[in-house]
Formats: sequence, C-alpha cells, structure tokens
Amino acid sequence: MRSQVQDALLSALEAILRPIVKLLLQSGVGYSEFVSVAKSVFVQVATDDYTKRGRPANFSQVSAMTGISRKEVSKIRKRKPEERWTPNMEASPINTILHEWHFDPNFSNGAGEAHPLPFEGPISFTALIAKYAGDIPAGAVRSTLQKAGILTQDAAGLIRVTQQYFYSRTYDEDFIRGLAFSLGNLGSTLAFNATVHQSPSLSNQKKGEIARLERAVWSEHLNKDGAGKFKAWIDTAATRFLEEANHLIGENELPKDLWASTQPHAVGVAVYYFEED
Repeated sequence: MRSQVQDALLSALEAILRPIVKLLLQSGVGYSEFVSVAKSVFVQVATDDYTKRGRPANFSQVSAMTGISRKEVSKIRKRKPEERWTPNMEASPINTILHEWHFDPNFSNGAGEAHPLPFEGPISFTALIAKYAGDIPAGAVRSTLQKAGILTQDAAGLIRVTQQYFYSRTYDEDFIRGLAFSLGNLGSTLAFNATVHQSPSLSNQKKGEIARLERAVWSEHLNKDGAGKFKAWIDTAATRFLEEANHLIGENELPKDLWASTQPHAVGVAVYYFEED
C-alpha cells in the first residue's frame, strides 16, 4: 500500500513529465526509448545511493530497491558510459567561451569587460576558442554568435561581443543542453532540500543553513496588462541580477591552469519566468 507522500509524488510526476514528453514526441522519441532511459537512471541512482553510504551496491540490492530484475540491473551497469541513453549533459560550450572572454585576463580586463580580438594570433578569438572549446572550429563559433546578434566584426577585423551569455532559441543541440542543465539542476536542488528537511539528526537552524535557495512568486489573478508589466520587469531585473552573479563568479573562479588539479564542483543560480500554457 502506498503512503500519502508516494501518492502525492506520483501525482506530481505527471506535471513534471508533461513538458518533457511534449519535447520528446516533437523530436520523434517514443515511449520505449523513454523507458530505456528511465531504467538506466533508476539503476544509476540506486547504485550511487548505496555507494554514498559506504556500502558496495550489489545487483540484488539495486534490484530490490528499484524493482528491476537483477539480470537487467547487471546489463545496465555493465554498459560503458558512452553506450547509455543518458549522456553527461552540460552547459553549452559557447557560454563557457563567452564567460571566459569576459573574465580571463588574457582576453579581458579580468573583471567582466571583454577585449576586442583579432580573429587569429597569439591573443585572438581563435586562441580563445582553442583554450576553452577544444576542437570546435573558431569560424563556426563566430558564425553562431553573429547569427545570435551578439558578436560583430569591424573593418579592421576586430571581433567584439555585446553580452556575457547565449541562450539558444532554436530547437537544436544547444537548446537540449540548456534544457538538461536547467531541469536537472532545479530537480537536484529540490531533491537535496527534501533530503535535508527529512533528516531527524539536524536542527531546524542547521537545516536552514544547509538547504539550497529555491523560491517562487506567482499569481492567478493578473490581467493581460498586469502580466505584461510583470514579465517586462522580470526581463530587466533578472538580467541585472544574473550579470552581477556572473561577475562575482568570474572574479573568484580559479584560472584554467589550476582546473586539472582541483575537483570540479558546480555552483550557480538560475532565474526563469513561467506562465501557464
């Protein structure tokens, strides 16, 4: 028999999955492929849960926890990472390029002001791409940013950028990366907070210190004019807030030559406007 919490979670699952399923169907991804991904994630999360408690997770334990047969668990866990349906998604490399262009002292003033760059040379747009985007062609990045209207090249050949981040509005790989990044991180924060608040060993004060920020404001009683004013205010206020947050990150993060010697640990903040379809 299911608990009230389980019933509530399953009811909420429909709302959580609806926009994801809509995108899957629009892209020609069917139910069987979705189930394959879901199975893999159940096994990965159950395995990680046992591992974090300092106990090796065997097939029987994961099977008991997930309801997936031991044979299927074994099959999923033996797959190589590149064979899984769930690749490790991350923010678009273009956003990494834009961020470092504004904060790497070789390509900026180190405090958020990107220098104009020639296309080629020791300190150039091509050098920036090679440093932070590996084998992505510099010409392709230039073309993408020009089409987005955030990059210009003058008669002398100097390339200038007009904003610190890029959001793909085209349904392409960058859009999917952004989707995975946003939904994954929001879900992670909600799950982390739920785990913290369920812990009987923590005081309410400690729970408040550990919990991650997650807040929302909304109304069901704005007319079209009121909703338009609110959206316009969000566009301005959120952009200003995120630019300040981006500056704080850029001024405090480690230089690239120290990345290999430090364990990566992502922190960040995201803001989004929502409206009922």
